[in-house]
Amino acid sequence: MFYARRTVTKASPNSLDTAIKVVQEQVIPAVQGIPGFMGGYWLADRGTGDGVAFTFFDNKEALETSRPAADQIRTGAAQAIGAEVVSVDHFDVLANTGEKVHETATHARIAEAGGSADAVETAARQINENVIPAARQLPGFQGGFWLINRDSNQATGVTLFDSASSLEASLAPAEKIRSATNDAGAMVGEFRHYEIIARALTPAKST
Repeated sequence: MFYARRTVTKASPNSLDTAIKVVQEQVIPAVQGIPGFMGGYWLADRGTGDGVAFTFFDNKEALETSRPAADQIRTGAAQAIGAEVVSVDHFDVLANTGEKVHETATHARIAEAGGSADAVETAARQINENVIPAARQLPGFQGGFWLINRDSNQATGVTLFDSASSLEASLAPAEKIRSATNDAGAMVGEFRHYEIIARALTPAKST
């Protein structure tokens, strides 16, 4: 098992080019020096300025002890971009399609489940039994990871695609997967779509 930190941000859509530059030139080199760091993705919605970053660590202690360094990096980046940090959360990585950062993925779909312990546990079962096998059949699917925090009753799934057109083409079948998952007792919310603006390929494996 490995572990993840999710950071949600809000900025002006006009600041996206600045955000890309800051993440690539400042944030990624800094986080790559944190012990236990395994890679990450930085996502953005060009229309709204919403951003989500996922960084991965090879053990829970590394995730926890990285807090001060991550806080400092995040604060500096937010100031440089002019972004607001909306939330920071920690998760166990429940499932994934390979412990690697997918170099060929350009777009991402995020789905979140929560509301009760029973709903989150149902979502966890459905992810392994039904969601991942079905996701592998989606057009342009490159990989994904599914996160869980049982303390806060949150689950987050991120599926990765090779283009904006594949992301769009996969929406209808993905909605069917979501509906079937909810019929089983999970509480999966509406999808959100993002562009992958940066990724840390090393020291994590990549494809």
